[in-house]
Amino acid sequence: MLTDIFAVRYEETELFRTLLRRERRALHQCFTVLEDFHPYWGQEKSALKKSRAFWEELQKRLANELGVRSLSHSWYQADVGLGEFHRKETKKRADIEICRNWYELAIQDAENVDEYIKERLSLIELGLRLKFERAEHCREYLQSGESAVSIIASGYSNEIDNYHRISSEINTRFRTARFPLNYHNGFFQIEADEIISNEIEQPFWSLVSEPKWNNVDMDMKEAVDQRDNGGKDPALFAAKALESTIKIISDELGETHGSERGAHSYIDNIAKKAVVFLSEWEKELLKSYFTKVRNQLGHGPGSEPMPRLSPQQTSWAIESAMSWVKLLVLRLESLSVVPA
Repeated sequence: MLTDIFAVRYEETELFRTLLRRERRALHQCFTVLEDFHPYWGQEKSALKKSRAFWEELQKRLANELGVRSLSHSWYQADVGLGEFHRKETKKRADIEICRNWYELAIQDAENVDEYIKERLSLIELGLRLKFERAEHCREYLQSGESAVSIIASGYSNEIDNYHRISSEINTRFRTARFPLNYHNGFFQIEADEIISNEIEQPFWSLVSEPKWNNVDMDMKEAVDQRDNGGKDPALFAAKALESTIKIISDELGETHGSERGAHSYIDNIAKKAVVFLSEWEKELLKSYFTKVRNQLGHGPGSEPMPRLSPQQTSWAIESAMSWVKLLVLRLESLSVVPA
């Protein structure tokens, strides 16, 4: 199974230059977030089974992406019996021990600090992603309307609450350690300045965490990754995310007729007077975004110079798309529209 991990995604972007007390403390605290969620020992059998499955999956997937069979030694020799019955037995380590032994392994003299920290954070990111996927499953179950024993529903609700709690704690740990990162919906990405993060990015990622916004979430993550790593078309992916949002809203309002030609047609759908979803000035501003950003970048320039955005313009394009998505999704939620 191919797994997207932080260390590979940001391989070409240097983020860490020192491994001092502050960085070591943050790494330890991040691991305990996962360990508290699945402590492995001292649990009832049902919880222990979940913990074993969690650490096994986490260890196996990260080891594969790092190109090794196991993160650390999987087997050890144990003394069994006394006197003439004494013997050595080879035993398998618990996957949580394999993960912890590797995670806490001291950096080697020839090892790069940036790579070392990124690989450790990849374990945390992947663990949080597994918990995010579980929380999404629980959310879908609770929203399905199926009858369930109250204690089961309560357990599902606790799973979601616990996920949000550890997500918040991870971001707090990052800020305290001055790591330039933000966690949302299963992925670590470089954090913008604090105001933009608090007012635009974090509300955006929260709003698009529901399954129906998956394409919006994926394209915007691609936009941010490409921006942070000097990729070619970050603004184009941001525009795709915004266009997907508009199409979904058009569908949910029952205005999609099947003969639309591009984003402008879908904008017209949700700007009809009978719909009362977009005002005239909002419609024109939204169309201008696609005309000036998406259309210029999304079509071949012919003999004209290749259009390029500056880093500042790229950040503006992404942040503007996030702001539009935030506005449109909140407006849709306020209408309590139920899909047909």
